[in-house]
Amino acid sequence: MDTTYHSNIPIETLSLLDCDVRNFNFIHPIKNIFFDNIDYIRKLDASGKARPCILDNVERSLLCHTCYLGFDQFECPDCDNWNIIPHSCHSRFCNACGVKYAKQLAAKATSFCLDCPHRHIVFTIPEELRNWFRQVRTRLNLLFVAARNTICILMNRSLLKKLKTKQLRNTHYIFKDIPVRNEFGMIATMHTFGRGLKWNPHIHCLVPELVYSQKKNKLKMFHHFNFSRLRKTFQYQLIHLIIESGGLSKLEERNRLYKEPP
Repeated sequence: MDTTYHSNIPIETLSLLDCDVRNFNFIHPIKNIFFDNIDYIRKLDASGKARPCILDNVERSLLCHTCYLGFDQFECPDCDNWNIIPHSCHSRFCNACGVKYAKQLAAKATSFCLDCPHRHIVFTIPEELRNWFRQVRTRLNLLFVAARNTICILMNRSLLKKLKTKQLRNTHYIFKDIPVRNEFGMIATMHTFGRGLKWNPHIHCLVPELVYSQKKNKLKMFHHFNFSRLRKTFQYQLIHLIIESGGLSKLEERNRLYKEPP
């Protein structure tokens, strides 16, 4: 069969086209909510109260698998039969495309992960710090660094004691330049919302009960996770990184956040 390709309509022109999606058959309740509130979302975008990617992804998800995003037309040269296949939006926010990408990511992770026992650890932050991360969203990367440093310290307790004896300063990525450390595995993902769909960034980690000793060049099991020490270490590492980035200038506030549970 011959193929005729029709290029996409740029998403920037969708508002100008003012696509009449009232005739679309929305069978998903979330898309119905977006459609019912599309004018409100566009007003938020025009006033600068919403990030540009929000309107972009909402419009793409509403127009997913429609000809507004382009389509491929297949024609048979013998019987003149033809068929049109609309393009998808390729947005992880979309109900259809997002599920596909999630399954692909899960399959990719399964392909290189070891079959061994693991722990599911969640790192949260106190409510007082949430707005600080929301002001500049690039600060969210500090949560990954703090989670990484916490697990690294847990796997290298003896090494940490030696560094404290030598009075070496904490680096951004702790133990990064030390060749004799124990290497660990971790898959970390971030949720920026809680069960109530409010802004509540936190990290979910899958940590195998297995470490690789560079000094002995072999794998060894690691079963003991001291959760009290894990919590205190994450608190210290996160506060240290926030201070390093210019936050938490008041000493009293730092001490209070460190003493209180997250």
